[in-house]
Formats: sequence, structure tokens, C-alpha cells
Amino acid sequence: MEISYTRYRIYRECPWKYKLLFVDGRKIPLGPKSSFGLSLHRALEAWLESGEFSLESLLSALRSKWLTMGYPDEESEARWFAKAERALTRFHGEEESRRARTVAVEKEFFWPSGAHIVRGMIDRIDQGPDGAYELIDYKTGPGAPTPEQVAKDPQMRFYALGAKRGLGLAPSTLTVDCVVAGERVSVPYEGVGEEAYDADIRAAASGIEAAAFPADTKYCPRCDFKSDCPYSAAK
Repeated sequence: MEISYTRYRIYRECPWKYKLLFVDGRKIPLGPKSSFGLSLHRALEAWLESGEFSLESLLSALRSKWLTMGYPDEESEARWFAKAERALTRFHGEEESRRARTVAVEKEFFWPSGAHIVRGMIDRIDQGPDGAYELIDYKTGPGAPTPEQVAKDPQMRFYALGAKRGLGLAPSTLTVDCVVAGERVSVPYEGVGEEAYDADIRAAASGIEAAAFPADTKYCPRCDFKSDCPYSAAK
């Protein structure tokens, strides 16, 4: 069984939702927020990989990677696009003052966990002047997490495990870069609880492989399938 963070997260939220998405093939249509976020991620990836770091090249990357799906009309799309331009213009100004160098963009990792393979993709890896590595994940929502939230964030911990076990790289810092909010939240990575976390990822993979898909109703209020799921507690 090959398991990614998205599959792990959804299975831990609700195994039945996992079945709907990854076994039955149900789709979640793009909306303005998801289309906007995906466009920003793709633009940043293309810009960092291009080696041309001017503001114009960043905005050009945004134009070329912009997704038009998910918006109710052209006026709404134009507002979201203008928001993306403002966010990336501010982001570019902040990037110019950074002393670290980017060593990897959208870096894929794999590591064996028992009978399973864990895989993932890190948005960005930087290396500081002291040689220390920083794992960076872009977020495109309106707010920013606290340092305590970043330290406990399961996605960042997943990436840190991937860097260590899949890339042989020991991260010193975990950073959530809130591109729209204009904040960077960084915490030191200490590696506490790695074995237990790896065991839980392995257990989720085993549950998926065994087709164990009981419904868990804790997340029903924010589930994309709550309107027609037979187990929904939030209809």
C-alpha cells in the first residue's frame, strides 16, 4: 500500500469519506478558494524552478498557471486574480530579503514503513548560511497559524519524517508561509514522537488495505459529501 499525507489525513478523519473519494471515485469540484490556492502553488513552483526571480517573471508565472475553473462568473474570477497578484507582489518583496537559498521545489520523497510505502511532496526546501535545512509549506488561506499549531501540525510532521527517512535530510526548521496573509511562521523541529507517528501512518495504510471503512461523524459539518452521505450527522 502506498500512502500519501492526503490519503492518511482523510482516512483518519473518516474512513468512509476515504472510500467515497479513493475507492468509489467521487470528485470534489473546484471552488474559488481551491482553484485560487492551486493556481498560487503552481505559479510559485514554476517561478522558483525558472531561475528568473524578477517580479514580472513571478506575475507571468501566475498568468500562465492560473486556473479558470471554479469561479461562478468572470467578475468573481477577476477579483480573485487581483487578490493573487497583490499576494505575490508582497511575497516577492519579502523574498528579496531572504538569506537562505532554495535547494528543492516540490521535492518528492518515499520511505518504507513496514509493508507499506509512504510518499509525499514538500513545497520547498531552503538551506540557510549555517547549512541548516528549512521545510516550507505554502498556505493560501486568509489567516496564519500560531507557532504552537505549526509545531503540532500533522502535515509538517509528515514532511519532516519524509525529509529524514526518504531524503536523508535532517530539517532544523518547519515553516508555514502564509502567502496571502503575508506571514511566515517558523518553529524548530525536534523530532519528538516520530516513531509513534510513523506507526499511526502504517496503521492507517493497513486499514485501507484491509478495506476497513467505518463512518466517523465528527467531521460531518465540513464534509463535502454531507448532503447525500447515508451516515451524515449534518444533513
